Amino acid sequence: MTNVIRALAAASVLAAAPAAGQTLLLDVTTTLPLAAALDNPCTATPEAIAFTGSTNLAQRVWLMPDGKLRLQYAESTAMQGQEPGLLTSVTYAVSGTSERDLEFDPMAFEILDFKKVGRTAGTDDNFHSVLVLAFDPQNLQLQLKLEGACDNGMP
Repeated sequence: MTNVIRALAAASVLAAAPAAGQTLLLDVTTTLPLAAALDNPCTATPEAIAFTGSTNLAQRVWLMPDGKLRLQYAESTAMQGQEPGLLTSVTYAVSGTSERDLEFDPMAFEILDFKKVGRTAGTDDNFHSVLVLAFDPQNLQLQLKLEGACDNGMP
């Protein structure tokens, strides 16, 4: 059921009709593996929560008549994590989706997508994982990386 919802969300963004005169440069749908050790930056004690998961990413890039680029994307991310070496069975989970339709001058930029970190028993932790989507105008692709941030957005 969740995959159907993700597919419908991606289709709704990517089904937007092209503007007159724009040229499709890239149309890619892929699943990208994610793995990172994130520290909860909101605690004084360092943590190294090992997250693994994946992001399903659909993206299109268009060249507009005025020379600008148009990026449409829809992503769905799910990750699980655990602190290595802990005797307790605390597990962490991150999941969420986002979609954008942006028009911009051809240049590199990053989009920060904050996703709340949950703990065992369905409680929220006090930090977010940040999915960083970096646009590269040379290959027109989004590159992904993960970072941590406090609930107040501070690194």
